[in-house]
Amino acid sequence: MSREIVIIIFLGLSFFMFLLFLYVIKRDKIIEKKFKAFEIALEDLLKEIYELKKEKDKLDKIERIIESIVDDVRAIEQKNLKIIEKLKEEIEEIKVKSKKNNFPQINSLINKNDEEKIVSLYKNGYSIEEISRELRIPAGEIELILKFSSLA
Repeated sequence: MSREIVIIIFLGLSFFMFLLFLYVIKRDKIIEKKFKAFEIALEDLLKEIYELKKEKDKLDKIERIIESIVDDVRAIEQKNLKIIEKLKEEIEEIKVKSKKNNFPQINSLINKNDEEKIVSLYKNGYSIEEISRELRIPAGEIELILKFSSLA
């Protein structure tokens, strides 16, 4: 009996070991499938990360270009502001010079009588050029007198 019991125990243990072996193989296949799925997912993530890095590099290049353009625009703006300031100063100088130089000369060259003749001729339909020829006074001075008289 003892031999039969040992054989039965041995067969039972062998059967148990066989079942355990089948279970381990089945679990190994399940784990292998999960690893393959994980590997595929990981490859997809790596591809996506690679594409995102490429897009980030493109955006960084665009950002650098935009920053360069903004810097150039700011530099141009500063130059233009300096030019505008210089022009304003020059205009003020011209205004001051014209007040000092031009108006007294015009007043000294043209007397009241000539001014009245110019206004009268202009009101009668004469052009500035015709008045200039008639009175032998430069057309610019005639225009200025007419502007002061609020006619031209």
